[in-house]
Amino acid sequence: MPQENGYRSTPSSSHLRNNVSQNDNETDKISTNREVRERGYYSELATINPDSKFEVARQAPVAHDDVLRQTFRLSNTARASVFDLQGIDVAQLLANSRQGEVTTEFKRSDVYLEKTIEPKVFMPFYTAPYTLPRKVEIERRKRLYLSLDLPTLLKERNIDTNKLMPKHIPADKIVTLNIPNEDPAPFDPFLPLHYFDDTDYEIWTPESWLALGHDSITGLNKPLPGIALLPDVPASEIYDIKDSNLHFNWRNVSIHDYDLEKQLWLVTTDDREHNVFDMYRPAKQSRKQTEAIEGKRQTSENSVANGTSSHHSSGSHGRYWVPRIQLHFLAEDPRIFADRVAKAYRDRKRIEAELRSALFIDCMPIDGIGKLDDERIKRMIELTKTSAISKTVKDEYVTPIVEEVNLDYARTMNSMIFEEVTQSDPISFAFITLPIKQRRIIPRTGCVDIPEYSFNEVFDQFKFISLLTSKPAIDALKLVRTECDYVISNLSLLQKTIPKHVKLDEFESMQFNQTSTTHMYLTDTWKNNLRQGIKTKFIDVGRGWYNINESDFHIYQVSKLKKFIERVKFMMQDTLRFLVQDSCQNYVRMITDACSPVLNMKEGFKWPQNDLINSPYKPPKNPLFHLDIIIDQVGPRYVTSYESFSNTILGAFDRAITQTQAIPQIEKDIMENIFWGGEMLKLESVALQENKVIEWRETLQKAVQASLIPLKAYAEAYESYVPLMNLNTDHYIKDFEKTEKSIEEYRNEMLMHVREKDKLEKNIPVSIVIGPYYIFAQKLREALSNKRKLLIEALLLSQTRKARTKTEELNDTFRDIQRKLFEKASTAEDLAEHREWMKSVPEQLDDKKDDIHKVLEEFAMLDEFCYNLSNEDFAFKYGLLAWPWKIRTMLEQVEEQHKEDEERFKKLQVLDTATLNDKMDQLTMSVAGLSGHTSIERAHEVANECRKLNKALKECQEAALTYNNRERLLGLPVTNYEKLAKLVKDFEPYRILWSTASDWLRSHDSWMNDPIISVNAEDIEKNVTEMYKNMHKSIKTFTDNEGIQQIALTVKSQIEDFKPSIPLIQALRAPGMRNRHWEELSELVKMPVRPKKELTFSKCLEMGLQKYIDMISKVAEKAGKEFSIEQQLDKMESEWKSVRFDVLPYKQTGTFIIKASEEISQMLDDHIVATQSMSFSPFKKAFEERIAAWENKLKITQEVLDEWLACQRSWLYLEPIFSSEDIIRQLPVESKRYQTMERIWRKVMKQAKDNPEVISLCPEARLRDNLREANKLLEQVQKGLSEYLETKRMAFPRFYFLSDDELLQILSQTKDPKAVQPHLRKCFENITKVKFEDDMRISKMYSAEQEEVDFRKDIYPIGNVEDWMCEIERVMRETLRQIIRDALEDYVTRPRKKWVQYWPGQVVVAGSQTFWTKQVSEALQKREIQKYHKQQLNELDELRDLVRGELTDNARETLKALIVIEVHARDVVINLIEEKVMDVNDFEWISQLRYYWNEDHLYIRAVNAEFRYGYEYLGNTPRLVITPLTDRCYLTLTGALHLKFGGAPAGPAGTGKTETTKDLAKAMAVQCVVFNCSDQLDFMAMAKFFCGLASAGSVACLDEFNRIEIEVLSVVANQIATILRALRLRAERFMFEGKEIVLKASCAVFITMNPGYAGRTELPDNLKALFRPVGKYNYR
Repeated sequence: MPQENGYRSTPSSSHLRNNVSQNDNETDKISTNREVRERGYYSELATINPDSKFEVARQAPVAHDDVLRQTFRLSNTARASVFDLQGIDVAQLLANSRQGEVTTEFKRSDVYLEKTIEPKVFMPFYTAPYTLPRKVEIERRKRLYLSLDLPTLLKERNIDTNKLMPKHIPADKIVTLNIPNEDPAPFDPFLPLHYFDDTDYEIWTPESWLALGHDSITGLNKPLPGIALLPDVPASEIYDIKDSNLHFNWRNVSIHDYDLEKQLWLVTTDDREHNVFDMYRPAKQSRKQTEAIEGKRQTSENSVANGTSSHHSSGSHGRYWVPRIQLHFLAEDPRIFADRVAKAYRDRKRIEAELRSALFIDCMPIDGIGKLDDERIKRMIELTKTSAISKTVKDEYVTPIVEEVNLDYARTMNSMIFEEVTQSDPISFAFITLPIKQRRIIPRTGCVDIPEYSFNEVFDQFKFISLLTSKPAIDALKLVRTECDYVISNLSLLQKTIPKHVKLDEFESMQFNQTSTTHMYLTDTWKNNLRQGIKTKFIDVGRGWYNINESDFHIYQVSKLKKFIERVKFMMQDTLRFLVQDSCQNYVRMITDACSPVLNMKEGFKWPQNDLINSPYKPPKNPLFHLDIIIDQVGPRYVTSYESFSNTILGAFDRAITQTQAIPQIEKDIMENIFWGGEMLKLESVALQENKVIEWRETLQKAVQASLIPLKAYAEAYESYVPLMNLNTDHYIKDFEKTEKSIEEYRNEMLMHVREKDKLEKNIPVSIVIGPYYIFAQKLREALSNKRKLLIEALLLSQTRKARTKTEELNDTFRDIQRKLFEKASTAEDLAEHREWMKSVPEQLDDKKDDIHKVLEEFAMLDEFCYNLSNEDFAFKYGLLAWPWKIRTMLEQVEEQHKEDEERFKKLQVLDTATLNDKMDQLTMSVAGLSGHTSIERAHEVANECRKLNKALKECQEAALTYNNRERLLGLPVTNYEKLAKLVKDFEPYRILWSTASDWLRSHDSWMNDPIISVNAEDIEKNVTEMYKNMHKSIKTFTDNEGIQQIALTVKSQIEDFKPSIPLIQALRAPGMRNRHWEELSELVKMPVRPKKELTFSKCLEMGLQKYIDMISKVAEKAGKEFSIEQQLDKMESEWKSVRFDVLPYKQTGTFIIKASEEISQMLDDHIVATQSMSFSPFKKAFEERIAAWENKLKITQEVLDEWLACQRSWLYLEPIFSSEDIIRQLPVESKRYQTMERIWRKVMKQAKDNPEVISLCPEARLRDNLREANKLLEQVQKGLSEYLETKRMAFPRFYFLSDDELLQILSQTKDPKAVQPHLRKCFENITKVKFEDDMRISKMYSAEQEEVDFRKDIYPIGNVEDWMCEIERVMRETLRQIIRDALEDYVTRPRKKWVQYWPGQVVVAGSQTFWTKQVSEALQKREIQKYHKQQLNELDELRDLVRGELTDNARETLKALIVIEVHARDVVINLIEEKVMDVNDFEWISQLRYYWNEDHLYIRAVNAEFRYGYEYLGNTPRLVITPLTDRCYLTLTGALHLKFGGAPAGPAGTGKTETTKDLAKAMAVQCVVFNCSDQLDFMAMAKFFCGLASAGSVACLDEFNRIEIEVLSVVANQIATILRALRLRAERFMFEGKEIVLKASCAVFITMNPGYAGRTELPDNLKALFRPVGKYNYR
């Protein structure tokens, strides 16, 4: 038997035998997958070159790869080198070879397992007598299966293989019907066959089939052999699986895998001609590929799968994904598979025929068929309106249903006509197949057999067990029923009607009282009535079934009384349940009825702010709840919280149910003689967990929640009144009074408040009803009105204060004038001054007229508003008017007084002049007497006399000046005082002589005889020199008076004698002379010299120290130098003692910070320099240790201060960061390090607080070490923090455009998503904020212009902030894409005037550009560009009319941007007309930015460049006016972007380089990040910027790029080149600066430069090559 053949020798295998003869030496192209050597049929048995490589497979399944790898092991293959095949044409030999049952091509056992080839026979183990043995039967059946041929079996079943696969039916194909002896309906199939596959034919599961290929020896999975229905052409030539030119045959295949989701099998053909082909998976083709395919042939829904459009060599494998109906396993019964295919074929044919019949019926006209009569329709409607809910259905909902019923009726009638006609002529309508109808089975008999029934026996049994055989029992039951009916009829657990709206606490109290009253009746009155009534009915019964006095529990258990009480219990429970259900249902109905107008409210509802009076949500009955609305610091709200309604309403509902759980049974009360243990049993009632209760509760909750939506919206509508209500009147007045306000401004402000007061009284109602709520707004209305009144009164009071202040100022001014007018002149000078001042008074009065007039205007304005002035203000007002007249009257009085004063002062002046002359005569005599003093012994006495004369002469000089001035003022003759000047001149030499002589005598005695330690040597030389000059001058002056001259000569001689001794005094009194210096001096002069009290200068002269002056001077000089060093050290130490840190508490941290001023650092630097200079002094020896210690202390202080300030800067930066729990949670390691550092910091700052003295605290090595350790920890923390921020930026690249501080501010508040709001503007082009709903759902975005755009998908800020920020970006793009799509669809239906105002500004501009592109293209194709130009002008006129009308701010901004773009579009069209452009491919047209909507996306084209619209939200921003220069710039830049280059606009300032780049980014809807470059930038900062740019897909505009240093530019060139290289490779990720980052294709780099400017760098050549230059120059 041919069990190891590659295939059975059948007619269907001819195609396979023809293909195996091909030359197997051809190799496939190398694929990207790993190489897998595949075995050909003869390639290993006989080949010319045995060492050549085998074919390389493409996309081989994993299982098959392992099998092939195993089969090609050297030990398992025949080596072809054993044959000598030189000169033999192997290909010809193989082509001529015959294959049959004996000669085999290859052993299939090498590829397939034996069990996968053998047919599977299923037979019972039991063998019946006279039948073949089981094994024999199995072997026979196997042989039978192997001998069967599948195509033959299908042919026997009248199945045409070519008709198994559905084909496209050409529209013009003619089908001939009812051909004799043939199929009357020869339609081609159009439904896939696998839809009708009957899996009942399947013998094994897919897993079981694949398990057959598992080789237990090698552990590998081998393929399964089979036959599949496949096309007869290579996959590369198939464009549509339903192509009518395709032919399918059953071909040998290897089965490798199964797709459970798609229910498809992966097979490979043994002829190896095709690529992987999925006949039931649609292709993912590009737009261009689709256009190419459409040019070749029509496509349908089922197209070629991925990869089939590329061509491969014919040596490739043929792989297909096929359904089970197209695959026959060799190991299954071919007859069963043929039956399976035949059944599917027949089912499909029947279904297709029934579909055609249904189509025929649908195409039949319904005119004339008629409709159901009105009576039937009416009856049907009445039958549907039986329930309570359906009765409320409105008529407009019924009408379409009636139409649908009529249409169904007409189709049914057509169907009956169709069936009758086709059945009446079956020959003519043989091509029609009617649907098979399922008939109802009719029962065989119409009567039911009744079995025999013994009435008397059954009646006796009933009588034995029934309670209704005793009159007391019946009467008792009637009584129980009556009591239960009373409970049902008259009681309710909840109050079901509220006659008038009440406050929520009153509502709660009413329900509580109702529930309590009913509960009390049930537990007391009802139970007692039943107990008493039952006992009364059975009291006379006595012993027997109803003995209520029974004491035996067991007898009671079997008595009828027990059953009776059980029945009573059930009746009570039934009553109780009905009561609860009825109460709850009525309660729910009451609430839902009140809420009915608002039940359909949706979240996000906004109450119209312009209508707070009218409510469309009034309930059919009275509202339930009374609410007071107020406004406070929180905002508008109700006195009762929203949560209270749900809690109260549901609480009353729950309380009513739980109260009925404690109603006791009456069994114990009736059977009092029986001992009952335990607690009294309770009646079962309705439980809270019952479905109906849960449903009612949910209904209540939903109704309450729905009713709160308009309630909240109504409160929010008062939001505009919150600023007014919360406005502090004092603050308002202070703010208003900050700047000087005119009367008109006061008037306008008060009139505004009056208008607003009237407006709010008109707009705010006294009350309003919204659903179940009666909102009382009168108090709020009065409060707001009173607030306006209060503001008006405050303004009036402010104006009054202002008027009063000005009035008081004027009154004070006039009072000052009055007071000064009546001042008495004490001297002639005062009189003259007063008269001069009085001349200015009339002018002052004239100047105050305007001020008086203004004040009176202010008072007049107060009168306009009927403001009552106080008596004081009233007096001020009218007193002000009288002042000018009073002042003028006073002037006349004062002038008379001045005349009298003038006469008096003249008389006094004559007397004063005479007195002064007498005094001068006396002084003259005294000066003349000084010449008589010639004795030096009287020097001190004469000197004192000279001092007195000098004082008197000065007084006379001053009096002379004063008297001369008064004489001029009074008009008297001016007296001459020349003799006084001569007298002073004569006196001066005497004063100098005697004063100097007296001073010399006193000083010389002190210097010579006082202790040397008390002599001030510093002033001696200066004083002696001055005295010597005076004496020398006196000798020359008194040449005529020898006696006096002799005194001068004597003093001069004494001074000259003393001068040589001055150096000795200065040396002995040199500063810094210490004991060591006196000891050294004593050694030098060989005598003891000590600075004691007994040592005077005269004694020093006696000791002969004068001769040792040189040695003494040297010792003094040394002491002076050392003294200067000591003074410097002391001065520095004393200066530092007063220097303290400002230790300030820092916020609420519990620790401190230091405030180290710049002066401390400067002082520290100066002292260190000074100390170091001391250390090099030759006189430092005495202070060497002190200098070294001081220098060390200063250096340590400097180190500590530097470390301290660095630590403080880092701590101040990190403290708010690590105060956030979110940061601590996300950075645990860094948080621990920070906490360690903070412990050090707090310890150090505590020391600083306790001892803030700098020089005492800082020079400590331990403190320095602690601060260094803290700084080391801070560096580690900052490094970890930077790495953490980098991970966040990698997750959301737009975070690269935020500073570290801004990003940390966001990350430290992750629990508050709203914290991201201030930073959105930097992350997005024009999203300034998003709207967070109450549930934190992000629903809208807002631009800087306050344009509002709803997100098409809600975003919830859940998880990490970078994740939902990415979601915001994605939803933003998707929202804009959908809005643009909707706007484009709306453009053709809505008038353009309304369209431009309906959609967001960005969408309007993009949509207009899209339709402009389309309309211009169509006009060019139709050669109607002139006509379109007129249409364009009309559209511009419409926009102009719109702009002139009333518009909202956003609409006006939209029209401004649109008009700019439309004007440029008009210019383009004019240019096309002038250039006579008639082709859409003309350069003048394609060089423009054109917008196309294609494949559900917006594309932008310019020449051959195409870009997808970026969908970045731009807001409602203006657009750049486009000039011809701008057009050329756009053309160059878009060409650069197309070729993956950057752009480099260059030109002088003001030519629009940056604005052009930004506007191009707007046109493409891409985020544009403008970065101002400077010479401070380094390559690391640029790398960080480029990383964010590439990952975010943004456009960068690097302004003043050539200001960057040349060293940095060389590195930047490599960075930009890396990005551009990745863009050209279309990479999704790439390595940048040592890390892998995401790349978005929309990123681009533009640079702007001002060539030739000072400080600009020439770009390196490698950088220039990356950018396309654009010249932006304005030539005039």
